[in-house]
Amino acid sequence: MRTKNITMIIMTAIICSVLWATTISADTAYDYGITKATLLNQEPDPAEQGDYVEVRFKIEKPGSELLENVEYFLDVQYPFSFDASDKALKKIGSWSGQSDEDEFYTLYYKLKVDQNALEGNYKVNLKTKNSLTGGNWISKEYELRVGKKTEVAFVLGALITKPTSLTADTDEAEFQVAIENIGNENAQNVMTELQLPDGFSSSYSYSDTANLGTIEADGSSTATYYIDVDKYVAVGMHRANLTIKYKEADDDNNVYLTKIIPLDISVKGKPQFEIVGTSFNLDKITAGSQVFLKLNVKNTGQKEADSVSIRAFKESSQPFEFDEKSDFIGNLKPQDEGEAVLKFNVEKEATPKTYILDLEIRSIYNDQVIVEEEKVQIKVENGEKKTLPDNFTGIMIILLVVIGLAMAGGYWAGKKKRLKSS
Repeated sequence: MRTKNITMIIMTAIICSVLWATTISADTAYDYGITKATLLNQEPDPAEQGDYVEVRFKIEKPGSELLENVEYFLDVQYPFSFDASDKALKKIGSWSGQSDEDEFYTLYYKLKVDQNALEGNYKVNLKTKNSLTGGNWISKEYELRVGKKTEVAFVLGALITKPTSLTADTDEAEFQVAIENIGNENAQNVMTELQLPDGFSSSYSYSDTANLGTIEADGSSTATYYIDVDKYVAVGMHRANLTIKYKEADDDNNVYLTKIIPLDISVKGKPQFEIVGTSFNLDKITAGSQVFLKLNVKNTGQKEADSVSIRAFKESSQPFEFDEKSDFIGNLKPQDEGEAVLKFNVEKEATPKTYILDLEIRSIYNDQVIVEEEKVQIKVENGEKKTLPDNFTGIMIILLVVIGLAMAGGYWAGKKKRLKSS
């Protein structure tokens, strides 16, 4: 009986291994927590006959379990081949942790294109294996294009941003986009406009446009734009479009052509803050009050913030004298809350009204100081006035009458005494 059970277990393992090796696609494998490859681009596009083409893949890992002996192999056929400048097998080795926007691998392959290749799309197979696949290869097909240079052909090169990591709530971020002409003719009077997705806007008039003049064949030029990123833009990739208008050098009719190229903008996570609660030590704030303002600060961002502090900035016209205008909160993880207390006195001559107090929240993330501005309302009300009783006038009249009668009685008593003595 024991031998029979062992035999069934072995047979089941063999069947599962065969099914895994023959039926699991690369996309399904990613669902099982292995890895995923995405074709980023080929350069140039299309590839040219008799020249090299560089192919880039983005490799991601969904699970946190350790993978060992991670390997990728690019299986190519005519018209592509490998020569001494590169090899098909790429070894990543051990890989722990889970991919996010900052944790992934990029694979580069340099292929030779046959000089007699016909224009068209050709398939390549990217295969992978690791400790979780039991040594079996998992493959996925991708298409690469082969063609001839057009007269003018634009592709986008590197995108460089300042700051390097673009985050929400950023003003005047600098975008530098390399625009390459891989055609065999010059492009003249090149004008570009960056059409931005929701949550992005030009920092000032025409800062989303750039005039580049002439871009020669096999040449490039860099367009610079200045962009604002909204506070509530989600982390991830956002698709913009770069519109390029130009005319060909030998066009006597002065006709302008248009090409639209997609451009992905990556927004990284960072700490972000929101004041989620305010309270005072007094139910009613009046002129002359001593006030303790308690602020509840929440990290609504995606990253942990170090050394969080808050500081008040009052206008010169505001009737507040601060004893403690700043407070240190500490470190806040995403969705954590902290408390800060500010102490101030309201001037005795303060005008009753609602005042808007400016606040600044500072923190440190990746050795950079992050500053956010918030506001809080402080309502100064009329103080309690001492009022006279309603019957005050009647009481005063009676009191004056009593005083008058007493004085008159004293006068007549004194006069009568003088008459008797005389």
